[in-house]
Amino acid sequence: MKRLSPVFLSVVVLTLFSCAKEYSLESSSDPTGNGIIIGTDCRISKIAYHDTTTGLALGSLIANINTSDNVTNITKFDSLAFTIDFVSTPFYASDTVFINADEYFLVDLASRRIKQLHALLDPTDPFSLQYEVFYFYDTNGFLNQKFFAFTSNPGIPFYLVNYTYSSGKMISMTGTDLFTGDLVIDAQVDYYSNVIPKRFLYIFPDEEGYPYFSQFYNFGTKPTNGPKSIKVRNYDPGNVLRDSIVSVFGSYVMSRDNYVLSVIMTGDDQPSIPAPAGKLSFSYKCK
Repeated sequence: MKRLSPVFLSVVVLTLFSCAKEYSLESSSDPTGNGIIIGTDCRISKIAYHDTTTGLALGSLIANINTSDNVTNITKFDSLAFTIDFVSTPFYASDTVFINADEYFLVDLASRRIKQLHALLDPTDPFSLQYEVFYFYDTNGFLNQKFFAFTSNPGIPFYLVNYTYSSGKMISMTGTDLFTGDLVIDAQVDYYSNVIPKRFLYIFPDEEGYPYFSQFYNFGTKPTNGPKSIKVRNYDPGNVLRDSIVSVFGSYVMSRDNYVLSVIMTGDDQPSIPAPAGKLSFSYKCK
């Protein structure tokens, strides 16, 4: 990606930070969060990440959210190189959210949840093979299945993701190749019983392709508790374990009204969480 000039970036960064009224630990002198009240109807608008040893800012993922609660811009900023690594300016047309010229989400206008993704196998190539992802929710509003099918033959899915829930939390996941029956990926998630945040992160361990969008759009009900650990295993054909990644969460800092202000993630990076391991800090946009 072409690196943008420092002058232009300064303007962009100032704009990003001034467009939305944000609430976070970063704007407070209280490191415990006990005195901070976020609001009654707020959602994550920014994830900033820092080195846990030095406290050095590494980068951030920022969503601009307008008064209609629509995301108008998503930007990933590298604080060390002072460059923009990713930017998307979604365009809305009825039930369609175009995230770029070739890919889009479809929204269920009744529930406001994402029901379908039209994507490219290689998003950098507009002539790449096209496919669809269909999202299915249970009666409690939790995302419990995703079917993948090629656009040329949408009636025959080739990949299936299943999520299993217990007491309002996604505790396990499997991804299966429907042509061979082989397991491609699975995951287990543990949670803290005493960390009960409002509108915190979605936990979809399989989401590697579109994590910059998954935290800012409506994919159903969020987990009731804060994650303690995520373990993801990847398999080669024949259900042969290839590798695993494990992340542990701790040192939660909560606002007085139970929004997560920061958490420390140690161990491996999780591709589904759009931030590297380290201290993750959160800002919120309130209606």
